[in-house]
Amino acid sequence: MLNSSKLRHGFLATISIAIASVTVYAIADSHVGNRQVADFFFPDQIPLASWQELSSESLPITEKPNQNQESVKAAKRYLYEQDALSLVLEMRYLVGTRGNLANLLQEYFEFSSAMIATQQVRSIPGVGSYLLIREPNKNEKSENINYLSSCLTLYGHSITEQKEFSELLNQINLTPGLIWDWLWGRKSLRDRRCLWINLTFSSQDGKSDRDYEDLEQVWFELHHWWRPRFPELTEGKS
Repeated sequence: MLNSSKLRHGFLATISIAIASVTVYAIADSHVGNRQVADFFFPDQIPLASWQELSSESLPITEKPNQNQESVKAAKRYLYEQDALSLVLEMRYLVGTRGNLANLLQEYFEFSSAMIATQQVRSIPGVGSYLLIREPNKNEKSENINYLSSCLTLYGHSITEQKEFSELLNQINLTPGLIWDWLWGRKSLRDRRCLWINLTFSSQDGKSDRDYEDLEQVWFELHHWWRPRFPELTEGKS
């Protein structure tokens, strides 16, 4: 009986040490557990309530990682209209991202530092956060252009900043099942993929608060539409 108890405690201690070691390793190396990511293609249509989709087109991508080891696996642009309003949705499937949207917007959309300085970060409990950016008007007759940007993660939570993404990843429980799937290449311990959602909304009335409300409503709808459709890490179900 005593030997059995010792064996049990020894086994549990070994498992605990193994899990602790993997945890430390995963936190120390942001790319640990990353696997060859399966190809993914955005659909030709993404329905939005109260909006008429006009067209969609694939965007050029480069899978070569940038200086932060982030790469784009797929990208597509969707155009919508509602009365005299126009809406542009750009979707990008990011792999190995750090989740720093301010830097990504400057890299992919060439936003100026002045535009980035106008950013507002807003959060919805249980959903996540998003960035709002307003393009300064050149004159009173020009359109008001507002942007919303967020990254939907595998875990169903949207993020906007590197710190926020790291905190989210650190909350993921390293269960024996997850470690087993990681060893077999079916899952990643720190899955740094996200669906990068960018909305551009143009209007003439100058009511920025109303514009932001419309953008948020569309973003909320997209968030819920994409959550069950997040791309698989590898081919087939894990």
